[in-house]
Amino acid sequence: MIRIAIPVFHKRVSPVLDNCTRLLIIDFDQDSEISRQEISLVKFSLVERFNLIKKMNVNVIICCAISEVMDYMIHGTDIQLICGIVGDVNQVLAAHLSNQLDDASFNMPG
Repeated sequence: MIRIAIPVFHKRVSPVLDNCTRLLIIDFDQDSEISRQEISLVKFSLVERFNLIKKMNVNVIICCAISEVMDYMIHGTDIQLICGIVGDVNQVLAAHLSNQLDDASFNMPG
């Protein structure tokens, strides 16, 4: 099983993981989605966000941007961090599962 976390805003990847108010957690087993839950992160500090991600045994985080502090904390774990990604959450998930997140349509502009 693989557990993916994506910060979301209106069904799209949220601009910054550190400041998002909702985190989508999706479990996959051999490319088939087996569960999906959305967690409110309102009033969560950076450390609380990180601890929640670790506690939930997230394997992959897909996000647009992340602070240097959060990046440092995550890189001290075995969590795969994929940054610079924009777009509809379901399209991003499909692209990740088919190894197509490098498509220009998912790249953060700039």
